[in-house]
Amino acid sequence: MLHSAVTGVPGNNLDRWIQGRAYRRLLASLAEKYDYAVLEGVMGLFDSGSPKDLSSYYYFNALGIPYILVVNVAKLAESAYYVAKGFLTKLCKGVIINDYYSERHLEMASSPFRQRGIRIVGAVPHDDSISLEERHLGLRTDLDPSRINEIASRVSSHIDFSFIDNLPEINISAATQSSGYGMSGLRFAVALDSAFNFYYSSSLRFMELRGKVEYFSPLNGEIPEDPDFIYIGGGYPELFAEKLSRVSATRDYIKNFSLAGGVILSECGGLMYLEDKLFAGDRVFNMCGVFDGKTLMKEKPVIGYTKLRAMSDTFLFRKNETLYGHEFHYSLAEDSALKVLNNEIGRGIDGTDGLYKDNTLATYSHFDLSRYGKRIVRNIKPS
Repeated sequence: MLHSAVTGVPGNNLDRWIQGRAYRRLLASLAEKYDYAVLEGVMGLFDSGSPKDLSSYYYFNALGIPYILVVNVAKLAESAYYVAKGFLTKLCKGVIINDYYSERHLEMASSPFRQRGIRIVGAVPHDDSISLEERHLGLRTDLDPSRINEIASRVSSHIDFSFIDNLPEINISAATQSSGYGMSGLRFAVALDSAFNFYYSSSLRFMELRGKVEYFSPLNGEIPEDPDFIYIGGGYPELFAEKLSRVSATRDYIKNFSLAGGVILSECGGLMYLEDKLFAGDRVFNMCGVFDGKTLMKEKPVIGYTKLRAMSDTFLFRKNETLYGHEFHYSLAEDSALKVLNNEIGRGIDGTDGLYKDNTLATYSHFDLSRYGKRIVRNIKPS
């Protein structure tokens, strides 16, 4: 989301756990019309914590992508090199010294790199005015876009971009594959506002290539126009619980749409919105009431990849199918409704996931529709 705000180009997630082998094809298709692609690694270079290697270095190495290492020296001087040494592989094209406090501090931290022929691509001084606030293990997503661009511009002034002149041309080999669906005639309605905004760009692109996508805001009381499918993604409904509870028109519409057999997929924050009650702080808020349960906020997050086994058929998967996703939530759902997914990896709702009722599916797991969405196209008839 932050990349999109700065570049004006939609950012995308690359993840071979949730996308399978299609991540190569996705990157190839996204990059073919641009001169440069910018990839940001997740966590540390070699961190994965998963059954298979999902580290940033895996992707860089598998695709031959060079990288620049950002080294935070706030509490280091010459030691910064020795801390970073294990990250300086043959694919590393240089380092950015970050968060230094004085010119002398910068010289102390930089000299061991230069002495060993490692290029200093940039140096960003300590400056509270260009820091971004964090929330829930990540940067805030409700920041003013003009502020994000101002910070990006100021940081850029400390970077020497001439390194771009020596970057290798990369040919990502990935067989193109026709979707086979074209314009399906389906009308997709996607909730998008400050409360619901966590979507994989590849999921949105999947829908845009197969029908008409309409975005609506539950926070503003907007109601989609004759949709065939409603998609409510993750976000922070707990931060906007009072306003969401007051906007009854959208809540009533979604509940009635579900009761009529309309197809709804809701993930994480969307699951919270479809429950009957949301407990936030010392208050209780009315939500859509599609399901009869409640969600409560906890202090510690549940975060990680998920692997799920389908226990029955739905519009998104078939019984005994294995699905791969990701969960990240501070809420806990208490609901006795039918669960159609069993967690082999991940927590979900006490080891299960997938509340299912009247063609409405609510999960803590986030899925990439570029991998699973074809089922939606097959199983839903345009109105």
